[in-house]
Amino acid sequence: MKTRPDSLLNTLFRALLLPGIVAAALGVALIVNLAKNEYDELQDMSAVTRAHLLLEVLRAQSKLGDLSDMPPDFNPLSFELGLLSSDERTSFWVLDGQGQIILRSDQADDALLAASLSGKIVTASKHRITHVSSKDASLSVVTATPLVERNEAILDVMIGVISGFILLGLFVAFAAYRALRRSAAVIIDLSADIERKGAHDLSPIDRKNTFAEISPAIDTIDTLMSRLDTALKAEQAFATNAAHELRTPVAICVAHVQRLQAKLRDPDAAESAAEIEHGLKRLTRLIERLLQMSRAQSGLGVSEEASDITPVVTLLLRELKERAGATEALVIHPPEGIWMSNVDPDALGIILNNLFDNALKHATVHTPITVDASQTGHIIVSNDCQPLSASALDTIKQRFARNSPLSEGFGIGLSIVQELCTQSGSQLHLASPREGEERGFSATLALPISEPR
Repeated sequence: MKTRPDSLLNTLFRALLLPGIVAAALGVALIVNLAKNEYDELQDMSAVTRAHLLLEVLRAQSKLGDLSDMPPDFNPLSFELGLLSSDERTSFWVLDGQGQIILRSDQADDALLAASLSGKIVTASKHRITHVSSKDASLSVVTATPLVERNEAILDVMIGVISGFILLGLFVAFAAYRALRRSAAVIIDLSADIERKGAHDLSPIDRKNTFAEISPAIDTIDTLMSRLDTALKAEQAFATNAAHELRTPVAICVAHVQRLQAKLRDPDAAESAAEIEHGLKRLTRLIERLLQMSRAQSGLGVSEEASDITPVVTLLLRELKERAGATEALVIHPPEGIWMSNVDPDALGIILNNLFDNALKHATVHTPITVDASQTGHIIVSNDCQPLSASALDTIKQRFARNSPLSEGFGIGLSIVQELCTQSGSQLHLASPREGEERGFSATLALPISEPR
């Protein structure tokens, strides 16, 4: 099963997206970790300063009197009551030299006091605990600061950093997507320009849809197309010139053979001359087909302006009557009204004449050929014959392919028709057997018709 290749835009975007997400995650983690460490250091310094300040206040107070005689509601940190909520206030203990509690704050939990270490800062039970002592170790102060406000600050920093990175990431992703899309659009335009190239357009590729990195590839393609264009023109010129050069000698040969036939009295010699004439006339038809093929390859299919092609179809049907001979061998439904189309009249003539010739050659003897042009823009040419298989229908569209080796055709008529239909935007549908029957062959030509002005 053939899988569709990945889009260049999607591939590049995915290649940039994953590294961008990883870089953003690492950046968030690094910034949050640095902010947490710096904020912890700042808060610890503040806690230590508060503890030392409290110790100095109490030492000064002890010189004025015994601290144990102070009222129980004495609180040097009472200023926090109006500033902080109860779960954010600092607890403290004042200890004597033997570690006995002299003074404590109202909400102090003695379980936190047990976790303190002299001269160090520790974390326990969601508190940051500081223990400082005087120089003579006669007085110590232990403070326990809740981590609620600290954790909220770190969380706010994390949310702010993540939000910033998300906004930055969205902006970068949008800018990258726009830039990649513009670049991909250039590649798409380049692909479309290359796709439009064909046998009738081998001009150099438009350089405005290229990048410096792919210019060498474009140069190579232009060189190859130039060489191919030269080869195709040489081939077309050879076929055209050869066909033109052969027409006159072959016509002269036919005339001489016909004069010779008129003089011959020997039946065997006359029969040989008739076979030569038949072969020369067949060669004449081949030359005509080669000229048609050369014109088809030159891009004959479309005219610049739309015109009424009904007179062209009518003229071709009149010529078909003259070629068919017996009236009963031909059933014609002529076109009606105006058929405005950009199909070149010469191309239309080549298409219909080839379809008519195909019907005349392969129709069963004494059976009528039907040409139905009664529907605007549609011409159906059908004849009676043995039904063809689906593979045979595909084969006869190819150049030099014939359904029967004994056929009088050359195998290029329908390929010329297909080429001109492709150029002119017409549709050719071959069917066998005919619709509603068990035998026959039909060719339906659908022409591009526009509304008359």
